[in-house]
Amino acid sequence: MEKKNKDILKLTKLLKHWADHNDSHKESFLKWRDIAKNNGLDGIVDKLNKAIELMDESTKYLLLAHDELE
Repeated sequence: MEKKNKDILKLTKLLKHWADHNDSHKESFLKWRDIAKNNGLDGIVDKLNKAIELMDESTKYLLLAHDELE
């Protein structure tokens, strides 16, 4: 097996880090979405739900890229 260069190894680690970081942001989004919902801020809830959906999609692609490099 060919030895991976340092940049590719770093990228592999960064992709996983970014995916994990997205998950921590998602937890915060969910918390604040619920607070907005409890305060009747339906427009904010809709926007946070969309942000959560897009964050999940971003995480999916980061992990696909990570898996492809491994």
